[in-house]
Amino acid sequence: MKRTLALAAIAACSMLGAHALDLVTECAASSFGLTADGGFDPAVIRYGEYFEVSDRLSPNLFGKLAYDGDPVNGNLLSARAMYRTSYLEIAAGPSFGVLNSTGAAGAIPVLFQPGLGLGFKVTAPGIVVATADTEFALPPAVFNDGQVFLQKSELSAGFFLPNVLCTLKVSQRTNSAVDGTASKTGSTTDYGFYTTAYKKGSIFRVSTNFIYRVLAYRVTDDSSSDLTIGNLVLGAGLICSPKAEYSIFVDGDGSLYSFSLGAPMTGLDRFMFNLRAGVSLSLSSPGGD
Repeated sequence: MKRTLALAAIAACSMLGAHALDLVTECAASSFGLTADGGFDPAVIRYGEYFEVSDRLSPNLFGKLAYDGDPVNGNLLSARAMYRTSYLEIAAGPSFGVLNSTGAAGAIPVLFQPGLGLGFKVTAPGIVVATADTEFALPPAVFNDGQVFLQKSELSAGFFLPNVLCTLKVSQRTNSAVDGTASKTGSTTDYGFYTTAYKKGSIFRVSTNFIYRVLAYRVTDDSSSDLTIGNLVLGAGLICSPKAEYSIFVDGDGSLYSFSLGAPMTGLDRFMFNLRAGVSLSLSSPGGD
């Protein structure tokens, strides 16, 4: 928690000269993840946090700093510059894996793992919206034991119905760790159909999600450690915006049915879930827009 607050303070201080700030903060919990050694125990709940500060730098240019303490994948600090028009958004910026080393015996701890983030969004207002986004770690000159490389990406396409936005999305988060001559990789891949219902004048927006989620674990040159779990998942969320300056949100998802896509496993009848809740604020200083 202290690490999170320190990173949040750094992000906020870097924007003090700005005329307006948008802030998002949230906490999260998950029992969907696998351990660094491919262990599976739905009774273990992992916790995380997210903090974001963004600002409009010019009529079409925006800046964003974010810290994502993903409860399953690891910690990622990123910055984005975003150029926006009515129909197009292009974003790029650096990212850093933060304190993700596995703590392997005799290894040198890697505090920051540099990376890069790229993305774009195309919108035909009220008709369709499409996005593609990725953040990935850059390979070092020399690999160290315990070094961790994070990657996350998503591709989505949405269309509007009366008072409903429907989105088809594929997203994936991977965590790869170096262990001697081997590489251990865990991933979470979602294939989902997402809907958000809204009504003009209402302070509420309601979402429902239907997801096929695949948890996978691989070790190079050791197929006996391979693990793949399929999950049918149902999710829901609620956003409440009493005023334009702030909103409160909560959403989550849970497993309806889980099954092994490899060797038979025990414990797949246990309930697994993701849950997050947070607040979004828009702050303006004197003289701001």
